[in-house]
Amino acid sequence: MRIGFDARAAFLDPHRGFGRVARALAGALLDAVPGEVVLFVSHGARVPHSWYSRAASVVQLSRPRRGAFLFDPIAWQVTLRRHRLDVLHLPTWGVPRGVPIPTVATFYDATPFRFTSPPQRWKRWRARMTIRSLVRATVIHAISEHARDELLGVTPVRGEKVSVVHLGVDATFSPAPTPERPRHLLFVGGADPHKNLDLLIGALSDPAARALPPLVIAGPTRVSRSGRAMASKAVTKVVSNPTDSELVDLYRGALALLLPSRNEGFGLPALEAMACGCPVIAANTGALPEVCGDAAMLLDPDDRAAWRDAITTLATDAHRVDILRKAGLARARSFTWERTAGSMLDLYRRAVRRESS
Repeated sequence: MRIGFDARAAFLDPHRGFGRVARALAGALLDAVPGEVVLFVSHGARVPHSWYSRAASVVQLSRPRRGAFLFDPIAWQVTLRRHRLDVLHLPTWGVPRGVPIPTVATFYDATPFRFTSPPQRWKRWRARMTIRSLVRATVIHAISEHARDELLGVTPVRGEKVSVVHLGVDATFSPAPTPERPRHLLFVGGADPHKNLDLLIGALSDPAARALPPLVIAGPTRVSRSGRAMASKAVTKVVSNPTDSELVDLYRGALALLLPSRNEGFGLPALEAMACGCPVIAANTGALPEVCGDAAMLLDPDDRAAWRDAITTLATDAHRVDILRKAGLARARSFTWERTAGSMLDLYRRAVRRESS
């Protein structure tokens, strides 16, 4: 089977969730079926050398740019006439009209339908159109049961078309050889309001939280006007667009990863933190309970006092920290990119069969 994989997001948006997913999944597929994957990358991308040796071919696309295939279906039609494929996986940016071969598309979450994020109306419209375009896919890959339910709730997609395949965690994310003394609390995420960063800043700026470690923010994050007044007291630094190695260091040095998001299609930072032996405190919403299971403390994303008290508990109860650490390590071991790639190969075969039937 000759598989096409659109890996452009790995280079155009390398620090965002779907860019990191595209990069990790591309590598896992190359390991699983060397010589069978045609990788489509952005023009001028610095492609890992190992990809060339394992891919059927690596094709650089000069145009269109980020996501423009959604509005320029002719580009895919021309490209696919030049490269023979049995199936095409589009992990980001939707499915354009007229793709002439079976397609598998990945769905992450329905946040653009549920929250005013992004705040600009045209960006929100474009994000919703991208999600609606998934009806054109032969098979849809949902990254969690929660994501599947959301997709069925906002589009006319039929349920039998959607399959759930969980994401994995890279082996780079591992515990420190020797346990480290916690230096900080950690938030990993973007700038969108539904990520709920202001709740953490408010909880940690409370006088009752004065003895708690400072917060490190990792990601392209901004704080709302109300939160900025308190941020200087609670936040020690912001690490914009951290590399995987920087994230590993931050996870290993954290008392806990804090994820108060009101909606996540998966919650990859929770999995990465657990793989590094970092306790996780997460919201009891979205896919976070599905991913974390009983290996994290799950809280109401609007209960500021509960978050402050939970963090205080970890800061003063080493036994509780040890329980969460061990549970997280065990939980993370069940999520591997190797397993994800194997399940995706099943979806590709299903898409080919579906199209030919």
